[in-house]
Amino acid sequence: MKKAIALILAVLMMGILFVGCSSGGSKDDADAQSDAQTEEQTAEETAAPALSSPEDLVGKKIAVQEGTTGDLIASDIADAEVVRFKKATEAAMELKNGRVDCVIIDEMPAKKIVERNDDMMILDFQPTDEIETYAIAVKKDNAELLNVVNETIAELQENGTYDSIFAYYISGDEDAVLPEIPEYEADGEIIMGTNAEFEPFEFRDDSNEIAGFDVELAKWIAYKMGKTLRIEDMNFDSLIAALSTGKIDFIAAGMTNTEERRQNVDFSTDYYESTQAIIVMK
Repeated sequence: MKKAIALILAVLMMGILFVGCSSGGSKDDADAQSDAQTEEQTAEETAAPALSSPEDLVGKKIAVQEGTTGDLIASDIADAEVVRFKKATEAAMELKNGRVDCVIIDEMPAKKIVERNDDMMILDFQPTDEIETYAIAVKKDNAELLNVVNETIAELQENGTYDSIFAYYISGDEDAVLPEIPEYEADGEIIMGTNAEFEPFEFRDDSNEIAGFDVELAKWIAYKMGKTLRIEDMNFDSLIAALSTGKIDFIAAGMTNTEERRQNVDFSTDYYESTQAIIVMK
């Protein structure tokens, strides 16, 4: 009898221990699930709000190409941390790596960056409503060259060559063909300064040659002057200094015609209008 009672008590104790262990496991699972939900909720609460207006740029970390209009605009945003790069592609990579909230850059280069990065997008609003205009810069008081540049731009716009170049590089028309420059005998050279990181205006093609909308304009300017075109690729923020010291003869680099720059260079007639764009991760 005592053995039977002892056996029953042993079975009961094992049952109690089993239930206790089961209950403990369930509690641990519940606690773990609760902790995960809390962490998820905290992450949602602390996540940066989506950018839905220019006002949302306040206090953000913004990547730009140094010396560009995007740099100037970002620098005027309250409490923004502006991270500057020599190349637009480097600014985009900083965004991809999650180290900035957005990139501010000219509209067409922004479109080219997004075309190559399907995890990025352009917001449907601009950081500013201002329209900027691109022009070719020449050294102060170089009236002779400035006149040739202006005459060339006017002729290209009148005879349809400008529209063909625009269709080829800007519109992306697959049927567009670049007009051929007539053969000519060159006497000397003229040097264009640019930053070949600003597609579709200037970039390196598959053959590592500098190509783009501005390059085509420059080729026609050289043709009109009877010169061979030489292109110097340099940092954007070094271009005006290079022009002032005579290292280059003119700048064609998607450069915005601004009052501040006009203090150091003379600009041609405007040849393109642009706005700034904001790139973010999807």
